[in-house]
Amino acid sequence: METKTEGTDPIVITVSGEVDLATAADLERAIAEALGTSATVVEVDLAGVEFMDSAGLRVLVAARKQADDAGRELRLRSPHERVRRIIEITGLSAVFGITS
Repeated sequence: METKTEGTDPIVITVSGEVDLATAADLERAIAEALGTSATVVEVDLAGVEFMDSAGLRVLVAARKQADDAGRELRLRSPHERVRRIIEITGLSAVFGITS
């Protein structure tokens, strides 16, 4: 998995590869760093993520709570079709603001 962070508000974290038990901590760090700034919105671009397991979902849910607690917004952008399906099946699409 690779991440690239751009912008100041919103901060966009572009993720590519697989988000699983071995790589979820990297995503967690990138989101925590972005939420630690003064940005009011953090977007996680998932277009390049073809696989995400429960470890990745856990990171996103925890990050959403962290963002809410800090008065910030966490959005998911353009999830790959497979990842979008997992988000929808788990009912998390109602929790996250998903943009195209």
